Amino acid sequence: MITVNGSLTIQDVVAVARNEERVRLASEAVDRMANSRKAVDDIVNSDDRRVYGVNTGYGELNDKEISPEMMAQHEENVIRSNITIGDPLETDVVRATMLVRANAFAVGRSGVRPVIAERLLELLNAGIHPIVRSQGNTEDYGYSSAVGRALIGEGEVTYKDETMSAGEALSKEGIDSLSLQPREGLALMSGTSYTPGRLALLVKDVRRLVEAADVAGALSFSLVGKEPGAFSSRIGEVRPYEGFKESASIIREVTGIDATNRRQTSQDPLSLRCMPQVHGSLREFLATAESLIRTELQSATDNPLIFPDGAVFSCGNFNAQHLSTAADSLAQSVTKVGRISERRAGLLVEGNGDLPSALTDNVGIGQGMVRAHYSAASLAAEASTVDTASTQIADVPMGKEDIQGLGALAVNNLASVVETVTYIIAIELLFIIRAHKLLQKQRDTDSTIPRDFLAELDRDTVEPDNECIHAIAERILDGTLHRVRDNSNKV
Repeated sequence: MITVNGSLTIQDVVAVARNEERVRLASEAVDRMANSRKAVDDIVNSDDRRVYGVNTGYGELNDKEISPEMMAQHEENVIRSNITIGDPLETDVVRATMLVRANAFAVGRSGVRPVIAERLLELLNAGIHPIVRSQGNTEDYGYSSAVGRALIGEGEVTYKDETMSAGEALSKEGIDSLSLQPREGLALMSGTSYTPGRLALLVKDVRRLVEAADVAGALSFSLVGKEPGAFSSRIGEVRPYEGFKESASIIREVTGIDATNRRQTSQDPLSLRCMPQVHGSLREFLATAESLIRTELQSATDNPLIFPDGAVFSCGNFNAQHLSTAADSLAQSVTKVGRISERRAGLLVEGNGDLPSALTDNVGIGQGMVRAHYSAASLAAEASTVDTASTQIADVPMGKEDIQGLGALAVNNLASVVETVTYIIAIELLFIIRAHKLLQKQRDTDSTIPRDFLAELDRDTVEPDNECIHAIAERILDGTLHRVRDNSNKV
């Protein structure tokens, strides 16, 4: 059980989103929310206070006063007004969005009733997941609005592997739909929820990906590399990046090489020699992204912010520029890791060292792994075409919202790049398994890859087909390589 108290960890988000850990709202969060809500009620009941986001229109309509009798309708209308299109988002992403929004409310500066956060958590525990479309929003508004619609019994949801109306799913669980009160519609749709929620899941995937890249690179080096000095711990002493140290350490561990004192050296291609630098740079940006997400997961991200003492601040806390920039930086670094993996795969398929050309002992009859390398090269090019979002501008509507963080676009781009590069590393691992099989056949010796590694990644016939690549990619992201590495200190 995870207690939502206005401060989550990345591990909490992953546990709830992917492992369906149950959640509850902390009592102190209820108190904070109730105090902030009282400040909203005071504004609504006042004859002379006009506060944006409470009793006015939104955006370019901020100078339009909303009468008390129209406020509830106004809140539901703003939820209904946002549109997303495209394919539905994955369930884990929707769950992360719901959790992060409830947690932001729990900070107690959003002015919503505690029941709003409680109901979001109730839907999570019941497995009622709003269908949220993946395209059509530069920020989190559309994604969060789709979640908000489920609270009022509208829109479609998935429930027990079925698609149905939100009202039907709520009825099956004995949950009442909500009638929104002043401030609550805008609070549900505004702020960062989707961006940090999805980014929290993605940094988990990226950490798995970079470790898989270290392992794959180490195994490729064991096949065609000559100069272990590139991974010496002494290098990290004179250029002390933590990312370099971690990647180099994993490469030394997996290969079992001693790179301490080198008297004679040779030169390997940069795709081997620079692995700790390229992989390590991804680790550096990953650490930065994780730090930003940790801050975001203990933040109120609303506009306006409403404090218990009645102070109200119209601000830009909904802006996700820092997360957008972090996602773009990660996407660029992940793309480079994909590029270097593709180049190492090229070294293997070209027949370097003792390896036969095309990784086949039947040259001329078949093309071996050549076409699979075409796929890796195409995937690397595809990842490189993904543009940055954080530097772009979306001017909507009517000039009032003339710049946005574009966090939603940035994390969507990152998700695409992570998937693509995972397949590239999977192809490199496929080549490694194939190479070891060929060498084992030639030398009539056991493979130097740990048996557990072979058991997880090998098939009876290693062929470059979709099923095989997808199976290896799944094992990259589910932590298989991490577990195998923990169980073995040598290749």
